[in-house]
Amino acid sequence: MTPVALCAPDKLRGALDAHEAAKAMAEGCRQAGWDAIEHPLADGGEGTCDVIVRGRGGRRELISTRDAIGRPRKAALGVLPDGSCVVEAAEAIGLMHIPRNRRDVMRATSAGIAPLVLAALERGAPRIVVGLGGSATVDGGLGLLIGLGLKAFDSDGNVLRGRGMDLPAVARLELGGLDPRLARTEVVVALDVDSPLAGPLGAAPVFGPQKGASPEQVAILDAGLARLDVLYGDRARRPGAGAAGGLGAACFLLGATPIPGAELVMQETGFAEQLARAELVLTAEGAVDAQSAAGKTVAGTHRPIMVEEI
Repeated sequence: MTPVALCAPDKLRGALDAHEAAKAMAEGCRQAGWDAIEHPLADGGEGTCDVIVRGRGGRRELISTRDAIGRPRKAALGVLPDGSCVVEAAEAIGLMHIPRNRRDVMRATSAGIAPLVLAALERGAPRIVVGLGGSATVDGGLGLLIGLGLKAFDSDGNVLRGRGMDLPAVARLELGGLDPRLARTEVVVALDVDSPLAGPLGAAPVFGPQKGASPEQVAILDAGLARLDVLYGDRARRPGAGAAGGLGAACFLLGATPIPGAELVMQETGFAEQLARAELVLTAEGAVDAQSAAGKTVAGTHRPIMVEEI
């Protein structure tokens, strides 16, 4: 019997998306005399929506929104056969959409995710999967929450917009305006980090510099996120609250359930069933480094069988 290889890579950023990488792997396996299964994966960041939609036989719908610095864009909402929807933060407010010379965490806001969530609610989605990775923001998810109906005020009663620069001024939140459909909808978030919202290991020190924040801006943002941590309260104070510049905390405030991103994508795409057919798993990602063992795809594919990482 011809042996079977399961080709299950993440994207190779800057070279191939996950589907292209899986195809290339499979072609090599077939040339070597193996059968090959192409099973692209993701870890909750860029490419998550596409991988789940294609793996489940769903469809992508383009929704009008704005990127992290307010420019109009179309972002894909994944609609699955059972009516569930997939929202990918990177589709709307991804760092890859912002030229390096225009990255500005103080102006950036996560508000652009809200139209995707609202579109899912309009479609009556019983479940919304939110992939958090790849955002250009460090706003504690305040922009997203404001887009969903929350109101934020400074100490003088002025309404805030939910940008990074607004965080130090936040004095009061009104949650009563949040869309009531959220309470009737299961929300699951795909996480690949367990960072807290604020502090030395929080969203601003860990992720801010990657998004263009200076040391001075990191300190300002971290102080603002500490204010949000108090205002959000215990409900949002969970491992992963600092994911995607604090989007994790905002999702927890909405009652979301966290699942490691690679694990969630595997569940959604039937990875276990394909794994049972294979003698060999081939996996890959753009860079295998110290982060790879912490919830990334190459670690998630590991099972007590032969695994090759390339």
